[in-house]
Amino acid sequence: MWSTLHLQTMTPVFNSDGDLRQAEIRVPSLRGGMRVWLRAMAGVLVGDQLHRLRRIEDRVLGATDHASPIRLRICRQPDGVYRPSPDFLADPVHNKWIGYLLGPGLTTRSDGATHLASAYVPAGKDFKLQVRLVGDDHDAQQCALAALWLSLTYGGIGARTRRGFGAVRITGTEGPLPEKGWLATDLNTPDLDHYSRARYLWPSGPAEAAMLALSRIAAKVGATGIHHWDSAPTYPVLSKKYTLAAVNGGEASRSWQDALALAGRELRYFRAEVDYEKRGPKTLGWEEVIKGDEVELPMAALGLPLIYDKGNEVHVSEGEEKLRRASPLWLRPVGADHSWRLFSFAFLNKFLPGKDQKVHVWKDRQRGKELTVNTEHAHALVKEWIGTLARGDTFTREDPRFR
Repeated sequence: MWSTLHLQTMTPVFNSDGDLRQAEIRVPSLRGGMRVWLRAMAGVLVGDQLHRLRRIEDRVLGATDHASPIRLRICRQPDGVYRPSPDFLADPVHNKWIGYLLGPGLTTRSDGATHLASAYVPAGKDFKLQVRLVGDDHDAQQCALAALWLSLTYGGIGARTRRGFGAVRITGTEGPLPEKGWLATDLNTPDLDHYSRARYLWPSGPAEAAMLALSRIAAKVGATGIHHWDSAPTYPVLSKKYTLAAVNGGEASRSWQDALALAGRELRYFRAEVDYEKRGPKTLGWEEVIKGDEVELPMAALGLPLIYDKGNEVHVSEGEEKLRRASPLWLRPVGADHSWRLFSFAFLNKFLPGKDQKVHVWKDRQRGKELTVNTEHAHALVKEWIGTLARGDTFTREDPRFR
């Protein structure tokens, strides 16, 4: 029997099969998010025992030789649109700062404005996700649903989810759930009050209800009890010590667009560190590291690679292989109607978990000087960001020319 989850997009979803003129909600993208958040749950129990983590993941979400006990399908897709100048970028302030968050991969610049280069599913679209629980592995089914709930409560679907896009909420449930005693409303995405109370990410709601089931699965692979990390985890883990979260203080935003525009403006000035009155914010990284002799580049801990002008790039690599390091900082507009906040959270895990991973400046495909970017930089940056916004403070200048 199929159960139905009623979902609604909160911000534009940039998700496709590779055709930038078509957008849809892809089940593989949902499953990818579920794997990330299942690992975050399981890390509470298995620690850095990655072979045990993989066995839990295989049981709950399936592997090449083992079908998942949960099936997902979307019978009718919400309408996607391809519109280079959408309504949510019509306002000049939204165009500038939401455009900044979208980044060059999803946008183009012409005539002094940002235009979309990709189709999207607009905010406010309702659709149905059908779920079928297969077999009698109720523990795995419960953990899979908990991972789905976490993914949609804190993450999202598609591109730029760490910058607030692809946010989707569960608004209702029809059909059976894996354990007696669960209510249909248990899976609903929480309201603004939930995010306003959050100071860290720890199992709550369906994730908290699933931890006993997850502990039984973990015990089967040799992990018993809670694992207490004595240093920063090597991957994102739900933790009272190694996560940080808060909504922004001050006046609430009136729309998700206002919340993301605020995020874009604050992030640009946070990353800039230098503000030239005529040319706008510029980065110390460009002035002192790329063009100068400095080798310490803390802002690179907000995600790599960094692409600068004139063929200059900053990459993390292991040997000759260039790698990516995702930002530890996640942004999500939360709220409804005319009351929205920016919810920021971070996983305080190791920035470069591999012992042979190094960061270098590259120019015209040639590796240049090695840079200093480390876990301490990453943690200090996200603590400064979350703490400053939670107090209702700002990183921008008071001069309205820089708003």
